[in-house]
Amino acid sequence: AGFVVLLLALLGFVVGWAMFGDPAGGIFTTIGAVALGSLAGVGTYFAGDSLVLAVSGAREIDDQSAPQVMNVVREMATAANVPMPRVYIIEDTAPNAFATGRDPKHASVAVTTGLLQKLDREELQGVIGHELSHVRNLDIRFSLVVGVMVGAIAILAVFFLRFTFWGGGSRG
Repeated sequence: AGFVVLLLALLGFVVGWAMFGDPAGGIFTTIGAVALGSLAGVGTYFAGDSLVLAVSGAREIDDQSAPQVMNVVREMATAANVPMPRVYIIEDTAPNAFATGRDPKHASVAVTTGLLQKLDREELQGVIGHELSHVRNLDIRFSLVVGVMVGAIAILAVFFLRFTFWGGGSRG
């Protein structure tokens, strides 16, 4: 994440220099870019999983609505020695699954309906075990933070592109 913040600062400096025609102008935009990236990083740490799940259209399930899925996740969480994550289903025919969250105590696992239709119990255990390995190894935290930081870089790059397209920063 530190590299991404450094990249964001560099991009902010370039945008400021281009906007004001002077390297000193890059200082203000560098500060703004680092502030944006830091805010995005903190926001992601505490609420990024909710954002990912909301964008995916995931709905939380329980033992009554999907007992087999819950049983498999509970079984694999015990085997992986991680706390039971929250479990979600996404209405999508594509077979897919992912884990998200900031740490094992705040983790979520989501599976698509397509995955549930195509896999038997043993195959589902393999997929859930794989996702829980991401939880256990804290890959989920890294993915969340880097994803939002890269998004912040993309926003800054689009701003720069639009600014230069509409004639901003011309010195002549």
